[in-house]
Amino acid sequence: MPELDPPPPISIDDLYGDEGPSEEEIGALLDQSLHPRGPDMLFDIAGELGLRPGWRVLDVGSGDGRRLLELTRRFGCWALGVEPVKGNMERARLAKARTQADEPGVASLIRLVRGRIEALPFHDGTFDLVWARDMLIHVEDLAGGLEECRRVLAADGKALVFQMFATPLLEPGEARRLWSSLAAVSRSSDPDYFEACVHRAGFSVVSRQEIGSEWREFGEESGKRTTSQQLLRAARLVRARDLLLPRLGPLEYEATLADCLWGVYQMIGKLSGRIYVLA
Repeated sequence: MPELDPPPPISIDDLYGDEGPSEEEIGALLDQSLHPRGPDMLFDIAGELGLRPGWRVLDVGSGDGRRLLELTRRFGCWALGVEPVKGNMERARLAKARTQADEPGVASLIRLVRGRIEALPFHDGTFDLVWARDMLIHVEDLAGGLEECRRVLAADGKALVFQMFATPLLEPGEARRLWSSLAAVSRSSDPDYFEACVHRAGFSVVSRQEIGSEWREFGEESGKRTTSQQLLRAARLVRARDLLLPRLGPLEYEATLADCLWGVYQMIGKLSGRIYVLA
């Protein structure tokens, strides 16, 4: 991705002069909300695509199953989760078991399968919607994985994808540390490469929305404040490295720091998410 040109230099007279708005005026302007939308907008988009009872949804990289459950809870659809990581599968099974006690109707619509996106164990045209949230960056054969998603979709089916991308503000050294610590495929963070894989897989882009820092702003304004906590934790990890590294171990230390920076980088524009609807 192209580098951003540095801003032109200014003098200290320009910086500290009396021209322009005051600090109070700048603060008042920047303290006004931009009315960010939150991550639940993905469910809204699924509803706009027609998701309803009777539809078959495939959640690829379904993790601990929380979104699988929410899809079924909101829409009454059949939902099947495919997940390659054993630990995530166990967490998803426990979540389903807990749901069975309180919401047996929801749990009965859910199935969990251990598998990989590159070799989906389903017949052609099985699903009405493929849901892929924030997981394709871990897929080495991105075009192959997307081609499998297209294969298992019905002819009029859609894929709803959320993917995180690097922006020109992310420095090369930051990117190398981030991707290696989070088991991410660096080239998949390039939107041009991603969209090339989309077309190679036989999909067309129906719509794309740039999310930027919007979800992170929503979290701060709604009181969850996850990114503030991540910033504080990142500061402690860096300042107390000699104390925390032996206690966490090298792998967990780097992964935790990268996860914290993942949120902070979204907030300051080094990473930006996109929502795609593919057909």
